[in-house]
Amino acid sequence: MKLTLLKKMKAGLHYTEGLPNTLVEAAMKTTYRPETDSISHENRLRKIREQREKGHHLSRHNLWELCLFLVVSICAYNVRDLNLFTLASEPLRQLLGAPPPAYLVSLALAIYFGSSLVLGIGALVQRTRPTRTWNHLGYRSAFYFFYAFTGSIGGYFLPVLLSGLFLYGLDQCQLRLYNQVTFHGYSSMPKNL
Repeated sequence: MKLTLLKKMKAGLHYTEGLPNTLVEAAMKTTYRPETDSISHENRLRKIREQREKGHHLSRHNLWELCLFLVVSICAYNVRDLNLFTLASEPLRQLLGAPPPAYLVSLALAIYFGSSLVLGIGALVQRTRPTRTWNHLGYRSAFYFFYAFTGSIGGYFLPVLLSGLFLYGLDQCQLRLYNQVTFHGYSSMPKNL
């Protein structure tokens, strides 16, 4: 059908020199070539499968990190009355000096939470590819250690837990949005959320 239409177009439009050639060339570019289309279709399917697997791997990694954070939180709750500074030997206490007050650790937690929130929302809006690192597990769990050093885990357990859970939820939202846009083809989503 297309070839006969092309022949008719080529035969009937010879009255101008530039017009028929451009029409025929455009029509020839849009013709179906089964040998190249099947290869490119297979390549596209393979790339989509690889991208989906990477997305699922990132999601599993984030969930493992969340589970480990919950285990650390449970352990921190069980030792909420522990004061690491009093457990240290006298020469070590003299070397370290006085422990920082709990409000300074709370200030550091607020700064970490705010900066992670800004970076997470920025990555969510810009749709950047999520990264796979274990750093955030260490950062979020370190606050339990800092509060244990000041002897006030019991009073500040809930802010550390809730900030960590909120940031892991934000990470999951970023992964979910990235997977939907990139792997499932929802490219009609607005760029600005």
